[in-house]
Amino acid sequence: MAIFEHKHFGSTISKKLATYIIYNQREGDIEEMANKHSYTSHTLTAIIRGRRNLTEGNAPMVIDLFRRCIENYNTNEISKNTINELIQKAI
Repeated sequence: MAIFEHKHFGSTISKKLATYIIYNQREGDIEEMANKHSYTSHTLTAIIRGRRNLTEGNAPMVIDLFRRCIENYNTNEISKNTINELIQKAI
């Protein structure tokens, strides 16, 4: 299943996706993904913040960042569960 379809190009990404990325990206993720796709971090940030439109050319960069954010989220959940277990043992 594709994250974006042709109808998404030429407009900004959804607020829901932007919020997910903003809250789950880590320092260096935006710069890394932008560099990987030969864009600037300013361009990727503008796309995430809704100041630039999604295009067929920049969509792979946004998809890679989204995938990284999923990894970050999953890592955070594992850490939260571990901390909660430690808290329960301490109580």
